[in-house]
Amino acid sequence: MNRPGPAGLLVLLAFSVPVIIEAHTVLAYLGIDIAPSVYYPASIALTLLIVGVLWLWPEGGSNSGKATEA
Repeated sequence: MNRPGPAGLLVLLAFSVPVIIEAHTVLAYLGIDIAPSVYYPASIALTLLIVGVLWLWPEGGSNSGKATEA
């Protein structure tokens, strides 16, 4: 997997905001009631962790240490 650029990460963050909000609504609809004071900070922390891992992913993915010539 190639690391996404800064624009790709911003798009990922932009799409994650409504997903986080709607996921809380769906969980409440399913009967899983999580307090917003717990859900939103935890979901924001998880989103930032995912973005941080993608940001720090080595350029070129898992083949970054190997020659790619065929």
